[in-house]
Amino acid sequence: MIPIARPCIGEEEISRVAEVLRSGMLAQGKLVEEFENEFASYVGSKYAVAVSNGTAALHVALISLGIGPGDEVAVPSYTFYATASSVILSGAKPVFVDVDPRTGTMDPEDLRRKLTPKVRAVIPVHIHGHPADLDSIREVVGDREVFLLEDAAQAHGALYKGRKVGSIGEAGAFSFYPTKNMTTGEGGIITTDDEYVYQRAKAIRDQGQVSKYEHHYVGFNYRMTEMSAAIGLVQLRKLDEFNYRRREIASRYTEELSGIVETPVSAEWAEPVWHLYPIRVGSKRDEVVRMLRERGVLARPAYPMPLQRQPVMSRLSEREYNYLHVLFGGVDYSNVETPNAERLTKEVLYLPIFHCMKDEEVDRVIKEVKAVLSSI
Repeated sequence: MIPIARPCIGEEEISRVAEVLRSGMLAQGKLVEEFENEFASYVGSKYAVAVSNGTAALHVALISLGIGPGDEVAVPSYTFYATASSVILSGAKPVFVDVDPRTGTMDPEDLRRKLTPKVRAVIPVHIHGHPADLDSIREVVGDREVFLLEDAAQAHGALYKGRKVGSIGEAGAFSFYPTKNMTTGEGGIITTDDEYVYQRAKAIRDQGQVSKYEHHYVGFNYRMTEMSAAIGLVQLRKLDEFNYRRREIASRYTEELSGIVETPVSAEWAEPVWHLYPIRVGSKRDEVVRMLRERGVLARPAYPMPLQRQPVMSRLSEREYNYLHVLFGGVDYSNVETPNAERLTKEVLYLPIFHCMKDEEVDRVIKEVKAVLSSI
């Protein structure tokens, strides 16, 4: 069975973790700081703050930017739930924006329609490893005091007009989940050029401490471990090689499947890194997924629904979500329309792609996709 994704861990990563375990220094320390410095240098930002996961990166970044109760944050409706939940956890209200049907990234024109005076931040998601159109989003925002927080959880090393994502907005947030383009096991990181945001983020991820037992903020235990940083340092140094392989696999898929099915595009501003490889197969998507699995290929459907249709969003006034109701007064998202996102959730599936994928596995996926599509 060919999986949708697979963690790619080598002997070097295992050896570095063993060194940490033997040292007895396991919690956040010198290796985390070294990883932060190397990641900031790789992305092209002044600062980086490592945290326990990608959701924590978004959460801490929002709070560090000063986002809280009474604020609104624009997010795309086609993405993973954490982009919206981190907004809610900060006390702000998510505003759901439709996406470009070609790239799946935030649609600047729908953002223009939904931008309110209360919107204090926009979170463009570099979905599938494809950068969002950041300049067009900036143009829509204009001279308003609105922060741009890049959700780069799927886009380590992707380029927007020649610049690495995560270095362009006021802050960036990355995830190092096991199947991402690089991993630390679990983990995340915030990037920024703003020293104030950096200092706040450093304190907030560590119980609000600015020095040992001196707490200036209400913070969290979102620290990264030394074991995670050890893995991350090895993986970061291989990231360009990993991304080259992902682009190679994506190019092969596109070459073999274009004309048979709708394959992803690379916009003129983007050099994607293809964390996910989406194909659009129409209303028979679930049948195609089932048939591929029967043939040994674990393709999976896209996100099952736009974020505003998630059950939690329709139940904010119920007792079990009462604290969210208190935070922003209860919200009715039933009339929020994002038609492009709606169609993508019904028509898109993801093909297996991971940087240690073998050529014979790629060949098998192509063969089985062609066989299934020709039979329906």
